This record gives sequence, structure tokens and C-alpha cells, in this order.
Amino acid sequence: MKITLIRHAESTYNEKKLLQGQIDCELSEKGLKDTKEKSKSFPTDFNICYCSPKKRTMQTAEILVPNLNVIYDKRLIERGLGDWENMPNTDEKQILLKNKTVPPNGETFEALDNRISEFLEVLRTKYHDEKILVVTHGGVIYAIHRILGLKVKPIENLEMVTIEI
Repeated sequence: MKITLIRHAESTYNEKKLLQGQIDCELSEKGLKDTKEKSKSFPTDFNICYCSPKKRTMQTAEILVPNLNVIYDKRLIERGLGDWENMPNTDEKQILLKNKTVPPNGETFEALDNRISEFLEVLRTKYHDEKILVVTHGGVIYAIHRILGLKVKPIENLEMVTIEI
């Protein structure tokens, strides 16, 4: 099965350089514009789309694949950043997050990986030769790469990565 992962477009929090985590914010004007532009050349051969139920991912999916059946799955929500949500996205916080520091009242990498592993197991059980689109968040894409033993690298807004599992 082929899974194409795409990170949502720029959100209002990305624009303001604030940590989002599980805060439910919308796409910025730039994010909406960029998504509409990307939709002009976006692949149309997906069988199904899974999407995080956050506004920024839902808006991205609605623009990119308006005619595709979309399943909203809460396991695809970004990692909870606890007390750091709505705080400036500083270099120091990014270093701490990459070193698996758990923000106060935040979600551990283990908890994130467990829910993402559960999601991947559903895909493995339910689908075989299908092409699946997953519209989600950067932290979820990093978790999928960690779980599958793939190299984890930064992913930009609207960047796509296709993997086979």
C-alpha cells in the first residue's frame, strides 16, 4: 500500500510563529492561497483520504481533494504540547522537542507513537493495494517515520512524502 503524507498549509499560528500542538486554528490567508495553488496540480488517483479533525488540516484536505471521501481520525491530531501551546516557537523549544523533552502537561513521544502505531495497524489491516492520502501535522509525520524506521527530517507546510508499507 502507498501512503502519501502531507502536512497542512500555513496556519494562523505558523504565521505568528506560535506553537500550536492541539490548538484548533485555521489556515492563514497565505495558507489558503498556497493550498489553492497546489490543488491545480495535485494528484487525483487516491482511493481514500484520512485527515486530522483540526481546522487547518480539514481546510487543506477540502481544497486539495474536494471529491474524495475523507475520514477524520483523531489519532492524526498533532502531539499535545501542554503548557507550551500558544507560546512563541523559539529555537530553544525546538531543540527541547527534538531531544524528546516533554513540555509541562504535554504528550510524551511514547504516547504519540502508540496512537500513530494504532492508526498504521488499521491501515495495514483494512487496505492492501490502495493509494491513501493522509493530511496531518508535522509531528505526526515525524512519528510515522520514527515508527517505520525511516529517516526523520524537517517537513514544510504542504510538503508531501510517499511511503510504502
